[in-house]
Amino acid sequence: MLPPHPTLAHLVRAYGVLEDVHTELTAEHRLYPECNVLLAFLHGESYLGVGDDLKRLPPVYVQEFRNFPVRLRSCGLTRMVAVEFFPWGALRLLGPPTSNGPNPCTIPAQVSPAFAARMQRLLRAGQQDEALSALEEWLLARASRIDLEPSPAVIAATRLVETGGLGTVAGLAEHVGLSVRQLERQFRDQVGMSPKALSRLTRFEAAQHRIFEAEQVSFTRLAHDLGFADQAHFTREFRAFAAQSPGNFMAEVKDFLRRQRGVAFVQAERAVAS
Repeated sequence: MLPPHPTLAHLVRAYGVLEDVHTELTAEHRLYPECNVLLAFLHGESYLGVGDDLKRLPPVYVQEFRNFPVRLRSCGLTRMVAVEFFPWGALRLLGPPTSNGPNPCTIPAQVSPAFAARMQRLLRAGQQDEALSALEEWLLARASRIDLEPSPAVIAATRLVETGGLGTVAGLAEHVGLSVRQLERQFRDQVGMSPKALSRLTRFEAAQHRIFEAEQVSFTRLAHDLGFADQAHFTREFRAFAAQSPGNFMAEVKDFLRRQRGVAFVQAERAVAS
């Protein structure tokens, strides 16, 4: 992941650039809820959905905020350039979601066919750096047409994310000089969700990262670090977003990492043999 332009830093979390060749061993991925909205430009064959209901991803798409896991299957060579927006950044730079249905992605009306075709040509040619520069120019042009000064609700949302979802709505409201009712109303309009929903999502994302990065995890300690009353509360919240327990998620992560190491070993063996 790459940092955004400083002008966009309070609206954009990061840029992403990907080039990978997927085999049957690495084709399947499960994507869990995160505190972002993704705008992606894709060259390759990938499918996204829930269960067996997979739909092929278009060359450009927006993956809206969701509170359930989705399945991603990629075939062969995949190239992608993407931008991860904070939820409020997506509202400011892309506008309101075009769909509130269960479909995990939509085709963005804000991206012109000409710009989408340009991005596809660059990705097809393997020019991801040029594609990323073009994407940033496009974002900066959109940003130049709006007021970039963060509102009290955006300041509060940023603080909530930076503190890992900890704190109270009353404390946030006091921090930005609003009443609780004013803050909650502005959150709905300018962040796209309530303070409580953002807090829950932020803590779930933090739990994912901690489990992914550690070889061993104490769920009791993790629950305490993330501000949960006890492990049972943490497990219920985790299951609500992941549709499985933290223990099963950790087993899934270890299996994924084993498969990745296996692919890396085979590639190294082939390189030596050649």
